[in-house]
Amino acid sequence: MIKNLLIATTAISFAFASPGFAQTRAQPPARATPGLAQPQDQVLSEPEIRDVLEVQGYSDIQTVQADGDMYQMIAQRDGNPVLLRVNARTRRYSERPAS
Repeated sequence: MIKNLLIATTAISFAFASPGFAQTRAQPPARATPGLAQPQDQVLSEPEIRDVLEVQGYSDIQTVQADGDMYQMIAQRDGNPVLLRVNARTRRYSERPAS
């Protein structure tokens, strides 16, 4: 009797569950990472990258190397030279002191 009740309860639960319920996975929380903006489908052009970096506080921005969607740029921030590596597709960048 108890076994039949458990089977019936389980069957009812599955009947009312959404079709994708068993396939959903918990997404990790979003982490704040440096970037130019939220990732979008559109790839930024070199002038657009410069404009956004200027808003972020960089000046005297010069492109050193461009390879596909990746740009290496030298800029000034707070009076110090920095080397930027920018991904034009994901809009993320990293900064390190220029030597």
